[in-house]
Amino acid sequence: MKTRFLLLLAAMLLSSVSAFAQSGTPLKGDVNEDGVVDVADITAIIAIMKNGGGTGEGTKYYWYVGQTDPSTMTTISPVVSDTTSPGWRLIGTTLPTYSASNKLYDTVARQADNSFIVTGTSLATQWVALPANCSACVRDGAGNDGTTVNICTQKSNVTIGGITYKVYEWNGKAKKLGYDIY
Repeated sequence: MKTRFLLLLAAMLLSSVSAFAQSGTPLKGDVNEDGVVDVADITAIIAIMKNGGGTGEGTKYYWYVGQTDPSTMTTISPVVSDTTSPGWRLIGTTLPTYSASNKLYDTVARQADNSFIVTGTSLATQWVALPANCSACVRDGAGNDGTTVNICTQKSNVTIGGITYKVYEWNGKAKKLGYDIY
């Protein structure tokens, strides 16, 4: 079915080839706008279909905090944009190098404006997921890796949307994220 569709699409594109008008009118079927209707346009159409109608925005990286184990998830959902809800948060299309002066999540800043991420209404296990190729991890107040000071345990990685995430499970119960991530 897909092959027949692509052959039909190619035939339509190639049959619509006409001389490029001097007025600058685009050619019918010139999807990639290079002034020629050819196989490259078919490739562009396939890329648009593959990317759900867009030409692709590149890889998007997220991080997660909440009371649901992210290793049980198959999609990045829900994505939240506020500063206090549990869920997945967009980092961007590149991963910065995190440090004590460049934190992904800063509890001191959250204390100042009382904008902690509240993961639930009752005490429960918290989970954090960070891109595996990201420098960040859960840290205690002295900057120690949380896995070395018994704050959390790193569990098996999970791959969602083509990105592998490190999964951390809290070694206690909480209602809000109270540790730095960098």
